[in-house]
Amino acid sequence: MLTYETIITILLGGAERTGLNIQFSQEQIDPHTMSRTFSMTCLPTGVPEPRPDVPYATMSFIWDAALTAISVMGSESMCDLYHDPDETCPHNDLGCAYNAEIDIDVMYEIPLSDTQRREISNVPTLARSLQIITSESTHDQQPLDIDIQMQFTSTYHAFIGRVAARQQWTIDEPLHEEEDLQEVMREICRETVRTLNALAGFETPHPLTLEDEAEPLIDVRTYLRPPTA
Repeated sequence: MLTYETIITILLGGAERTGLNIQFSQEQIDPHTMSRTFSMTCLPTGVPEPRPDVPYATMSFIWDAALTAISVMGSESMCDLYHDPDETCPHNDLGCAYNAEIDIDVMYEIPLSDTQRREISNVPTLARSLQIITSESTHDQQPLDIDIQMQFTSTYHAFIGRVAARQQWTIDEPLHEEEDLQEVMREICRETVRTLNALAGFETPHPLTLEDEAEPLIDVRTYLRPPTA
């Protein structure tokens, strides 16, 4: 299994090869769980520095302590802690007894003008417009998940607060092969570049016509997510 350091190197290499505009990156470690978090903030192509009117993306993943142990010492080192050597263990057949996978999260932050924030009746149109404008840049299996938050003033006036879009890739088998992981990381970076550039051209919600309602440009899907601890 590839180590954390190798995965970071592959991800940054994929970003460089695909032209992903990285503003900065950071690594954090949780002193209680010893899990590590890597994140990098990216801007649209050609944008030299962050601006309030420019979207940006944060790509991140969490690497737990078990993955560090397995990648450095092998799956057998984990087994020695929990069962006798003669006890049947999945790593004999699968090569790894632990569910070794990471989730690459890409969160896009989308700025709105003051006028757009006041148009609370257009929230469904806004969400639909964001998916339409990025439909050609996102993979069919990774549609944008739009998150629009409403806020209220002390005088009970409603307005649109944070607007974000999210994608997630689960990587498992490629964690064991460097060439496979390089291909996956390049595809993630390429899609992030395309999506960021599409969002950079977003200005106002596209009006929905009756034809749009009859024949949606993207599939309507339902995602059931398991509860998290």
